[in-house]
Amino acid sequence: KEAANILKQRIIAETPNYDVKKIKIKKKTSKEFEVLSGPYKSINSLKNDYIDLKIFGFEELDIIINE
Repeated sequence: KEAANILKQRIIAETPNYDVKKIKIKKKTSKEFEVLSGPYKSINSLKNDYIDLKIFGFEELDIIINE
């Protein structure tokens, strides 16, 4: 969980255009956590955040659709 919190804080500090209200940490198992962003109301807002995160340095980002 500590690594997920550190990542969240880095995203907030280093991507000034990113909407910090969208960042959440989700517990997958007792030792695994995911840093999530959303929900998104439009494809354009998702695209803009995706581009910001790619510029931040992520090599691979997963887009998950909750239905």
